[in-house]
Amino acid sequence: MLTRRATLALGAAVGLAPAACVRAPAPHRGDVLAAGQPAALLIWAVAPERMAGWPRKPPAEALAALPAAAAALPELGGLAGPGRQADLEAVAALKPALILDYGDTDPQKIALGQRVQARINVPWTLIDGALTRIPDALRQAGRLLDAGARGESLAREAETVLARWRAAPPGPGFYYARGADGLETGFRGALATEVLEGARWTNVAVGGSDIGRVSREQVVAWDPEVLVTLDEGFARMALNDTVWRRRPNGTLRRILLLPDRPFGWIDRPPSVNRLLGCAWLASPDDGAVAQAMLSRRLYGLAPAEVRRPQWLR
Repeated sequence: MLTRRATLALGAAVGLAPAACVRAPAPHRGDVLAAGQPAALLIWAVAPERMAGWPRKPPAEALAALPAAAAALPELGGLAGPGRQADLEAVAALKPALILDYGDTDPQKIALGQRVQARINVPWTLIDGALTRIPDALRQAGRLLDAGARGESLAREAETVLARWRAAPPGPGFYYARGADGLETGFRGALATEVLEGARWTNVAVGGSDIGRVSREQVVAWDPEVLVTLDEGFARMALNDTVWRRRPNGTLRRILLLPDRPFGWIDRPPSVNRLLGCAWLASPDDGAVAQAMLSRRLYGLAPAEVRRPQWLR
């Protein structure tokens, strides 16, 4: 099952004064640090001018799909999540007004924030990263970043997207193929497959939790109708591979290649970027303009630059 989350700010969890943890001081450019990549996308969507840098700088092909300001930001390392970790003394030297984290509000994440806040004396706020709480996250980020009007506008748009996503007709049985070989997947109930499962697509990957490795023989036994991937190299390979394509009944599996630039539509990272996957699932045939405009709102892209999901046969 999905990790249980609660809507809270770390300051409330540790009993610190609201002035210290609920709201950042008067803004100046680049004064907010993202603890991890999910938080970076949230900040970018709501108040990009407040972001001090990337925990993990996106690759060149992703930066090419973002406004120039994104490439100008330095890589600072992360304080939570995978990848290169930031040096705490270097972080303190930046004198940030706030460290913002976005994701699971489990005890480990709360304890991490407590330790970092105590060591460098910088307020750390953790926002619930549940997919269905994205509107709340946008509003909270707007308040914290002195961008309340934009946060509210994005939140209302997110509410509309999620309402339509919940009402989408049930989808096929799927296997989510992650990575170049397709053998890493999100098991049923994982954060990585929340966008698809929430739209009533059936995840065939059972018997594990969160993210894990499987064999091709196991995928064949699960017999998904559709292979879903963000990796174009894997999609092209699987298209011509009979083990991946052919089902026991003799029919061919469909392959759904979802966009991954500048960020994935169902995860990678699990942040506000997932709204694009929800929007497409709600209206896969006639929602191109709305999805392009949503992408522009989240990233600053012009609609003509937005990639679209592809069914490969």
